[in-house]
Amino acid sequence: MKTKILVQFGAKDVDVKDIEKAVKEDLKAKEVVLNKLETLDIYYKPEDQTIYYVASSKDKKEYRNQEAVKVAD
Repeated sequence: MKTKILVQFGAKDVDVKDIEKAVKEDLKAKEVVLNKLETLDIYYKPEDQTIYYVASSKDKKEYRNQEAVKVAD
C-alpha cells in the first residue's frame, strides 16, 4: 500500500515526504551522517512554509537549524 500525506494550508499543499527530504538535505549539507542519527524531530509551520528540526546522534550530539528550511517548489 502506498500512502501520501499532505499538509494543506490556504491554497498550498505540501507533501510530508518533501518536508522530510528538505530536512535531510540540510543535514547532509552540514556533513551530518544520517545513519548515525538516533532521533529526528521535524516542525513545519504551514503559515509561512518554514521547517525547523532537532536531531540527536547516537553519541548524544544535537543538531538543529538556526535558519528556517523551506520546501523546494
